[in-house]
Amino acid sequence: MDFVSFYFGEPDGTGHRYGPDSNERREMVKQVDRTVGYIRQSAERHGLTHRLNIIITADHGMTTVYRNGLVEEITLSKIPGFSFGDLSFHLVDYGPSGMLLPKPGRLEAVYNALKGAHPHLHVYKKEDMPEHLRFTKNDRILPIILWYFPVQFNKGEHGYDNQAMDMKPFFRAVGPAFHKNLKVGPFETVNIYPLMCHILGIEPEVNDGHLDATKHIVCYPCMFVPVNLHYAFISCHLPSLFTSHCCCNPPSMHTVACQLHGFLLEPHPLCVCVCVQRKGGG
Repeated sequence: MDFVSFYFGEPDGTGHRYGPDSNERREMVKQVDRTVGYIRQSAERHGLTHRLNIIITADHGMTTVYRNGLVEEITLSKIPGFSFGDLSFHLVDYGPSGMLLPKPGRLEAVYNALKGAHPHLHVYKKEDMPEHLRFTKNDRILPIILWYFPVQFNKGEHGYDNQAMDMKPFFRAVGPAFHKNLKVGPFETVNIYPLMCHILGIEPEVNDGHLDATKHIVCYPCMFVPVNLHYAFISCHLPSLFTSHCCCNPPSMHTVACQLHGFLLEPHPLCVCVCVQRKGGG
């Protein structure tokens, strides 16, 4: 197998039920951590660490939901001028956002009734949604969006503004494709897909990510990837101890290694020196 994925339903489930700052959630994080430790120990025990890349990440963060008198709750039916009778469809029953489809000719009336009606209720027309929320260009998004709309049964929730620190997930990676002990700045999780495709040597489908956001974390200690009938690419088997930017430095050692194997030295676009050998002679 070239690719295996796992999904852990925890600590998400416990965070929803008890809240992200609860002792129950902390204990569940420890349990998941032990599971990850087991996976890594198993890889080492079976001699896979030199050729197995592991990425651990999440699809969202989580924040505490305040209710039961801790905040002024939003009740749409109590807002003056608003009526569910003006709607053809609504989706407001769960999570921190909602969407409304007003009946023909009632969009402005619904929008004006809700806009500014509550300090914690943010009301947008679809075309006015902030760009970083990526809500404006999908046909499935309804004409009016309610943000921070707390019809909540959970003590922890996600789906809020992706710029909020509580919404940000983490990213950890280990294996021969990655630099060791490297800390990087934040990047959007949509960029993980092209990174995985690049490591696997496959062409990604159309997506919103880009390899430019993550290529600085990639390293190639030892791979042989046939490209076509005339060329084969080999990266030298040198450890990434010489520099944090290129696994194949210093160039003198890399040149010697390539010459010993009869390879020609060519630069790689990811700042990794790659040996190129013409196959079939010539």
